[in-house]
Amino acid sequence: MPRARRRATRSASTRGRARWAYTRINTAVALLEHLASLDLTLPEATQLEIERWLAAGPSTRYEVRDFLVWTARHGHSDDLLVPHRGKAEPEGIDEETHWDLLQQCLHDEDLPLDVRAAGSLLLLFGQHLTHIITLTTGHPPQPLATLLTRLVDQQPRQGWSGNTPSTWLFPGTRPGTHRSASSLARALTGHGIPIRASRVTALVQLAEEMPPAVLAPLLGLHVITALQWRRRAATDWTAYLQARQRGLGDR
Repeated sequence: MPRARRRATRSASTRGRARWAYTRINTAVALLEHLASLDLTLPEATQLEIERWLAAGPSTRYEVRDFLVWTARHGHSDDLLVPHRGKAEPEGIDEETHWDLLQQCLHDEDLPLDVRAAGSLLLLFGQHLTHIITLTTGHPPQPLATLLTRLVDQQPRQGWSGNTPSTWLFPGTRPGTHRSASSLARALTGHGIPIRASRVTALVQLAEEMPPAVLAPLLGLHVITALQWRRRAATDWTAYLQARQRGLGDR
């Protein structure tokens, strides 16, 4: 909760952050209920009992780690160890498909303008949809300025939207609000733009071309996150070269 409060002072809370907090709180409650069913209190819990509980349930149980670190630090339990939950490496799309989609977003007049604009931001800069929907008319970067300017000029001007000043690039259905990430996600996927894979490929390609110290402030990433993408890019490039060498050797 202190961590969530600190984040809330820096920026508005999001659904993802709320879910993050709920998951950890509910996991801590589930562990305490499990111990109570065994007539055990938290100070009586052993490392073996914690490991059995972790192994018997879903991987979300590993989110109890923060809680047990806190209880040990404040003397409410022994020093019980919970490893970090492993994360699968996110998959991207192949480079040819990535650039085909980007060209489609930039030039295909048959696509809705909002899909073209959001898709270009996703495919070029690897931005989260939660960031894209908060962009304003003061943000358009080159080479997207022309496309985004058209998006602003073609926003509907009837009803409340015609009488309500708004600087959102992607305005919502309620006055003064931006569009929801879920609505934009449905529009993108409905036109064949895979969100997660597109973002992964864009970030890997950017990380290949610039150092983390440049990439982080450019995209609003933490420098450690930018460093992780740099390492991912190096790994992917090495794997590509090895595959090419094997292919040439088979000829």
